[in-house]
Amino acid sequence: MGKSWTSSELRILKNQYSAKGAKYVAKRTGHPVPSVVAKANSLGIHSGTIKRWNQFEVNYLLKNFNNKPVDSIARSLKRNQTSVLNKARLLNLLIPKPPKWSEEELALLQKLWTDKKFSIDEVAAKLNKTRAATHFRAWKMGLKRPEVWRFWTQEQIQYLRKNYKKKTYREIAEHLGMSTISVFHKARRIGLRLREAPRPWTQAEDEFIRQNYRKIPSREIAQKLNRGLDAIINRAGPLGISKKRVK
Repeated sequence: MGKSWTSSELRILKNQYSAKGAKYVAKRTGHPVPSVVAKANSLGIHSGTIKRWNQFEVNYLLKNFNNKPVDSIARSLKRNQTSVLNKARLLNLLIPKPPKWSEEELALLQKLWTDKKFSIDEVAAKLNKTRAATHFRAWKMGLKRPEVWRFWTQEQIQYLRKNYKKKTYREIAEHLGMSTISVFHKARRIGLRLREAPRPWTQAEDEFIRQNYRKIPSREIAQKLNRGLDAIINRAGPLGISKKRVK
């Protein structure tokens, strides 16, 4: 438990906190900074030294919070980590930790994961978890899917070659008693790839590229147009803007 505040320390707090901040009062009174802030809040005293967030700082935080460490963001903005975390919390950038797996869920996962009758998606649905969370937990437990490790027979490969253009991978997987992803990977390994006709470019898309290429990142253009990054770069050439520089 922290030490009590004396009348002289309270006088320093009331007279100096608003003007000089918590660190100054902490140094004068010997109380830690969190204790100074808590005491000031309880007395309704607010510091005038609080640095307000401007729009540039908010935009920087929104752009980098999920890509950079908190201490790096704090150094760039010349703020402390607590300030960065508090602002991130107000902007709903903090993702809550997923709930822990119960013993019953772990037991059910172990039972279903090794049963070839259930696909990964079905296992995830029965556990009310995402596919990624289910797959990661199974990996952490050292569980292996049985169909991943068995060899394909010539009959199964023949069936895949015969039907990969007529049926979906899911239908083939159900017929063979395998997972869809197993069938997909096997098809790729033996050179069976279904290529969809490329989506034609619209005038609006071309104009958007002309207006924004080299002004904003190509990856951002790709996201806005729902295209691949390579598609944007390759499209810039025929539009005559691949070497254009913005003055």
